[in-house]
Amino acid sequence: MLLFRPYIKKSKHFQTLAGVILLVKVTKNRKILDRISNLSKSKFFSRFSIVLVYFLLIGGLSLLVFGTILSFKVREAVPLNEYLALPGINPDIPITYGLVAFAFSIVIHEMFHGIVARKHDIKVTSVGVMFFVVPIGAFVEPDEKQITEADPVVRRRIVAAGIAVNLVIAIFAFLILSLGMSHAAVQTVPGSYIDEVLQNSTLQNLNISGMELTQFGNISGNSLNNITTSSYLVPGKIYNLTTYDGTSYRNYRAPAGVEIVSLINGFPAKSAGMTVGSFVISIDNKTAYNENVINDILNHIPPGTNVSMVTESFTYSSGNYIGTLHTYNFTTVSAYKYFSQYYPSLANNIQKNESFIGISTVYSGLGLIPIGYLKAIEFGDTVYTNNFMGFLQSIALPLQGFSPIPASFTALFTVPLGSSIFWVLVNLDYWFYWVNILLAVTNALPLAIFDGAQFVRDTLIIASRRERFAYLRKEENIAKVLSIASFLVFLMLMIEIIVPRIL
Repeated sequence: MLLFRPYIKKSKHFQTLAGVILLVKVTKNRKILDRISNLSKSKFFSRFSIVLVYFLLIGGLSLLVFGTILSFKVREAVPLNEYLALPGINPDIPITYGLVAFAFSIVIHEMFHGIVARKHDIKVTSVGVMFFVVPIGAFVEPDEKQITEADPVVRRRIVAAGIAVNLVIAIFAFLILSLGMSHAAVQTVPGSYIDEVLQNSTLQNLNISGMELTQFGNISGNSLNNITTSSYLVPGKIYNLTTYDGTSYRNYRAPAGVEIVSLINGFPAKSAGMTVGSFVISIDNKTAYNENVINDILNHIPPGTNVSMVTESFTYSSGNYIGTLHTYNFTTVSAYKYFSQYYPSLANNIQKNESFIGISTVYSGLGLIPIGYLKAIEFGDTVYTNNFMGFLQSIALPLQGFSPIPASFTALFTVPLGSSIFWVLVNLDYWFYWVNILLAVTNALPLAIFDGAQFVRDTLIIASRRERFAYLRKEENIAKVLSIASFLVFLMLMIEIIVPRIL
């Protein structure tokens, strides 16, 4: 960039920003903005965009407050690079889909600033793109004198239009995803998706992650979705297990039952010497068929009771599982002790009368997810059933490794257009939805680097025309309000980043 600086200074089409960002300006061929703005004489969108930005501003601040409160309850810190929603930096954002979605969405965002400016007869001096930023950027430059002298009502509409159009794109992308593409994908075979085989599990030698579990013993099809809580297969007994990968079935032999996948320090199971990978066979001579049975047994045992627990560990040799039984005797503690220590907000007095032994379990070490449930999240259908939580689930898919949708999962569906084309369109549509939600919400926040700051400033100027807000007629008072708002937003962002790291 330094090498070409003399040539850049001489050109009216190039400019540097902060010494490293190259702005490529176009001062001709800007009539496309006029042509689009003249397609309709209506200014409905520019007016309605104000309502949309108010909605986004309230929603964005609510999410910040929710995240701030949550940061005091969740002890797991998010890696710092995941706070930057940039392809190539944030590992959860795919470079290809992310760059396409960001580039398109930012260009449309800036174009609508220019289109609304032209609708209100404000000249656009240049348009262009920014290079050496991640992702590629875009900009529209209204005439500085005209925009400064414009009525704040007009100026606010220009600012709001770019934010609002991102929300509109997100809504359309979501509707296409949830009402169109969702119904086009049909599960081929009933069963449950094996998201993972947990580490140190007895079945970790089986390469079945990403496949569909279609049968376990006499349990098959969609009934497998409830195997963890409803199975009555004999714990520790070896059964036939069948999987499907989208093209063929595979048969295995595996032990059934509730398997211990982790032990909590300071609680009875760990202190008694139990091992990860063991299957719970019985507690106080009551057979531990499933997790509901185990919980029911413990809930009816008063804390402080001496109990006997039988587990079985397996070794795998020459295609056979060899089991060894172990008996442990220990004294239970209250469930309240655990929740008050790790999840204080969930602790209640009922737990003081329920026993707890400190184990985390999964059925046969298999991380199973109902395919219908996962599909509903992938396509946004949960938004219609779970509303706000469903929306958060759909937005959080990249954090869980489910967007782009894994090829192993897509293989389990019959789709139109051919699998390669259909799923590319699904992933692209999802990222248009995700990116535009992100741009809309963040740009509405009253921070100096976002459009929301100018939107709030003009809103305060407009409010000052009323006598009750006369104190806003002084520029320093508006500056104070904006400073306080920006500080509070920044403070909440910092709390979300720092608090989980120090608790």
